[in-house]
Amino acid sequence: MLGFNISVDIDDKSITISFGDKSFVMNYNNSIGHMVIVDRDTFKVKFYQTNGYTARGEGIQDMLNGKVYLAKGPSVDEFNVIGKKISSIHKGSAAIKELCNMAKGDNVSYKDKFSEINGFPTLCSIFPVELKGERKGAVLKVEDISTLQNVIKERNDALAYVEEMKKIINDNVLDYEGLSNIKGESRVMRNVKKLAYKASNTNSTVLLLGESGTGKSYLAESIHNASQKQDKPFIHVNCGAMPETLLESELFGYEKGSFTGANHEGKVGLFEKARGGTIFLDEIGDISLAAQVKLLGVLQNKTFFKIGGTTEITADVRIIAATNKNLEEEIREGKFREDLFYRLNVFPIWMPPLRERREDISYLSNQILNQICDKLECGEKFISPAAQKVLFAYDWPGNVRELENILERAANIADGRIITENHLPEKISNNEYGSRTAGWKSFQEYVEEAEKRAVLETLAYCNNDKKKAMQALKMGKTNFYQKLKKYGI
Repeated sequence: MLGFNISVDIDDKSITISFGDKSFVMNYNNSIGHMVIVDRDTFKVKFYQTNGYTARGEGIQDMLNGKVYLAKGPSVDEFNVIGKKISSIHKGSAAIKELCNMAKGDNVSYKDKFSEINGFPTLCSIFPVELKGERKGAVLKVEDISTLQNVIKERNDALAYVEEMKKIINDNVLDYEGLSNIKGESRVMRNVKKLAYKASNTNSTVLLLGESGTGKSYLAESIHNASQKQDKPFIHVNCGAMPETLLESELFGYEKGSFTGANHEGKVGLFEKARGGTIFLDEIGDISLAAQVKLLGVLQNKTFFKIGGTTEITADVRIIAATNKNLEEEIREGKFREDLFYRLNVFPIWMPPLRERREDISYLSNQILNQICDKLECGEKFISPAAQKVLFAYDWPGNVRELENILERAANIADGRIITENHLPEKISNNEYGSRTAGWKSFQEYVEEAEKRAVLETLAYCNNDKKKAMQALKMGKTNFYQKLKKYGI
């Protein structure tokens, strides 16, 4: 090996051939071929291409065909073109051919015509030279427009960038339209808003996952308000607060006289009341197995029967469900039906706990405090930097709901306009950092939570297309399906 090194700089449009302690650089416009010839016995450089090789007839093809090349170096005379045929210097140029034809008598004159000469963009003008009506020659005027082309390219690139930014801004406006109830500007919350917007444009069943107090109810209502069903009913059903004996009759209604104590006129169920709109089944993980069977029938067949009824009713309703439970664990313990889980888990959205988006705490605190002050009619109040620091450090097991309660308490007890750390509960203010260590999980548990959330969010973003999700996550097929099985997705 002779130790040649070849590199191409796309930005500077140059190609460099290095050999020993020497480097030979050639600039180009569109494309280039570069050559260095060394003696096979002494390894001394005998020839290298430089700008102007076309005029000298030292192109790569010429050299490979045995063309005699000129010496180079500071002591060598410059290549002299005086007296040489222009067609031998600028080979293959349309403008040069037209100049020669014009000199011979053709009428091909023009002004400011674009042409490339030796790879350089130019504007060419050709005029005849005549004496006493006889053609004596022709003149070619050449204007190099390389700089102008670069300016135009930069302008076009800038315009394309502006259009791209406009699209991103417009997309963001669309993403967040109707989603004002979802508070937070962190990366994870912006992703939640994006998924919520996508969910609002489909009739698929949505499953909201996350700890208690993270704002799943706000999210469900926001999805409804951003959808085409916004003028239709939004029915919120707290399944966890409803006795098991009443849940079925409340959801599906009953016919008159269907059971002892029934209303003599019968009752319209919540699924009927939500006709054309959205029914939000909050705390879906708390319903009994018997109620799960009935709900599964609605999801599978899009129909149901009232208690004591024989007429099949169409469930013209969009279902959003939410839970703070690990439904996969509930399935393993026999408390939740696996087939119902798969029917619900079409478009999952994970609402992160407040401790996992601490960058939102300051923004959320100010927004919530403004709303509280309006409700209490106590005038505008502010949170001191020291109090903000305490709020940021706290672990928030009750999430946004707990933050709302603590700020409302502080607004009530603060006499002035400033809420300080002294207006916060002792469990927060007296142990500024200790609460962050309470309930810490192992590193592996944090990793598994992040993995599961990444897969769920990507599947939802890709409309449950596993192949697209796998490609987006850049995972191998075996690894991807192992994660699905591991996390019960």
